[in-house]
Amino acid sequence: MAEKLRGPAWLAPLAHRWMKLSPALVPLFAVLTALIVSMLFMMLTEFLTTGRIDVAAKLTQTGTAYNGLIEGSVGVTISDTLSASDLELARSYAANTELTSRQLNPLARSLTEIEGVGLENVLRYGELLNRLAALNDEQIDALGQRLPDIRLIGIDQLEAARPLIEGLGTLERDAANALIEQAAASTAMTPDLRGQIEASVSVATALNDADLLGQMQLIQANGLVKMQRLLEQMDVLAQQGIEAGSSEADDLIAIAGLESAKAREWAGLAAQINGITSPAPINDLHALGEQLRIVKDLYDADLVSAETVNEAMTTEVESMLANTYVILRPNNQIYVDRNPGTLGIIYAEDKTPDDPRDDNRVDLVYLRLGSQALLFFPANLENMILRSIPFIIAGLAVALGFKAGLFNIGAEGQLYAGGILAAWVGFSPIFAGLPSWIHVPLCILVGMLGGGFWGAIPGVLKARFGSHEVINTIMLNFIAIQLVDWLIKSTNPVILLDTNSSVPRTPFILDQARLPTFNTISPIWFVLAGLFVAGVGLWLRRDKLSAAPTAAIRPLVYGVLTVVLGLALAWVSTTGQIHIGFVIMLLAVWFTGWFLDRTTPGFELRTVGANPDAARYAGMSVRWNIMLAMALSGMLAGLAGAVEIAGVHFNMTPGFFGGVGFDAIAVALLARTNPRNMIAAGLLWGALLSGAGLMQSRAEISIDLVKIIQALIIMFIAADAIIRFLWRVPEPSTEEKERTLFAAKGWGG
Repeated sequence: MAEKLRGPAWLAPLAHRWMKLSPALVPLFAVLTALIVSMLFMMLTEFLTTGRIDVAAKLTQTGTAYNGLIEGSVGVTISDTLSASDLELARSYAANTELTSRQLNPLARSLTEIEGVGLENVLRYGELLNRLAALNDEQIDALGQRLPDIRLIGIDQLEAARPLIEGLGTLERDAANALIEQAAASTAMTPDLRGQIEASVSVATALNDADLLGQMQLIQANGLVKMQRLLEQMDVLAQQGIEAGSSEADDLIAIAGLESAKAREWAGLAAQINGITSPAPINDLHALGEQLRIVKDLYDADLVSAETVNEAMTTEVESMLANTYVILRPNNQIYVDRNPGTLGIIYAEDKTPDDPRDDNRVDLVYLRLGSQALLFFPANLENMILRSIPFIIAGLAVALGFKAGLFNIGAEGQLYAGGILAAWVGFSPIFAGLPSWIHVPLCILVGMLGGGFWGAIPGVLKARFGSHEVINTIMLNFIAIQLVDWLIKSTNPVILLDTNSSVPRTPFILDQARLPTFNTISPIWFVLAGLFVAGVGLWLRRDKLSAAPTAAIRPLVYGVLTVVLGLALAWVSTTGQIHIGFVIMLLAVWFTGWFLDRTTPGFELRTVGANPDAARYAGMSVRWNIMLAMALSGMLAGLAGAVEIAGVHFNMTPGFFGGVGFDAIAVALLARTNPRNMIAAGLLWGALLSGAGLMQSRAEISIDLVKIIQALIIMFIAADAIIRFLWRVPEPSTEEKERTLFAAKGWGG
């Protein structure tokens, strides 16, 4: 590529570096491209629904969405901080009223509602209500409610029918209704029918047959009482000088929809705000409402306490802000640090001081950035890590099958097989007396065996009978899911159902069967783990140490990183959810990579996947490696299921995993089937799922945007020629093509 460049000579070294670096970044480029294309989809959707695109607004919405996605996953975001200037509108309003803290939230709600209706509209409603001072609220509401019907029927028709309506109104109700029903049922005005009507209502003599029949049918369609009331409201309109089709009539309809009492209250508030000019005019009701809510939060946090808001704004706010750090968050939340520094920690007990469970739990870490703050919410990162663990382990399961040239779509069923067995061992009275150091490994081991058995079935079918593993694993998914469903829901006999539960599920596993969490582990164990890792590394490099003492650096660094990672996870686990399944996941990643790259069975497995004929010629058993690959793949999927049961949910329900096994296929493709890349791919998948909820609430867009992003990522990974073209990545080398041979061969071809 560098030789084809036309430009300065200094570009050549950069081009060579890009040729070496960029192929490894293809998955990252796929993610970035998916995010960009998703934004374009949002713009296209707006164009198709509205016929136009507000690019600036859509870019803002997209930025808000992706910011929410990042905050909801890794817990990092930037927020504004509170200063006295941020409350200028509230200060101006409070200076002109006797406002108390109790009135703040209702007032803010009213301002939001007024803004929705429109300040000018509300002021106009007030003028109309003042003009209709002779009418009470009930009469005004009735007038506005009848106006749509008056318009629908038409004033001319109502006026024409007035004599007949008034004449019918003089009769007894039953007699009038009988005449109306008889006329409405007729297709033509007969002499006999006309005679009956004229005998009861003399004004009917002035109408011809067609008009009389039409008016009677109109009265029947709407009801005599309703027609009488419409005439009454027409008279009121005439008395007030309002035409039924005028803009004032439109306002009456709107007032009735709001209720005139509320409209009158809003109009008074709007007029009051509109008349404020000192110390500053108020021209943004939304901003005023938000500021009033912030002031209420300051009262609730006991940061201000004056009886009136005006007094608090003039005597307390500035001095309070000089000694207190207030961080503004969406939805009118504030975080307060009464002992601020450049770098600070806010504990959960500061928000809920009456809840002893929150004592010493870190809720937020912040770094001052002028008028803003860089925030980190450990609980969000904790949740993302927790959600990523099953994707990483199950992704390893799919990737190991890929290495053998097999498409294991059965990770979902293998998860269920491992999960249900782990749950049974966890709650069964048979194992109730076991100590934790035996019970926990037993749950994990049984889960792996269950998944391995379920994975071995399609392996044997393919090796012995040539059955396609894609079809077999898909069918076994349904069998496993429905089998677990039956085992849990069965009531005659009861098999795995917790009969004390209101929903179908297994009993909770025993405490001694649950994976320990990092926040319960003493720091000394992290130090011992670091020493163990360093010691093993030094022992493995013992032959090199005498000749090159620097060979000890890497094992020592690994040991230090082990200690640091353990302590960091214990600190991040603010809600006590991250369990040692994280360590199991790391060991699974290491073992899978080691097995494939450093062992003879792993080499044979990869050789069979790359070229079965060559493997057979070299004396390798293709059948055995197919069965081995599917069994090991199933064991890894079963391990993921067991870890979820023993570390997160502690029981199992029908439909428990909800597509984790299928998402694992996407994670494996994103990692390019490389075990070492699986951690990053799984964390990304967990991040997308963890941040989706906050993204939806912040940007007010569908949570399905995350599914679109996921689908685009996989599409761009599968069709990486698109990414290589867009990002000017060189064509794959022979080595890269060999690593991705399975993708080119197809499903087990």
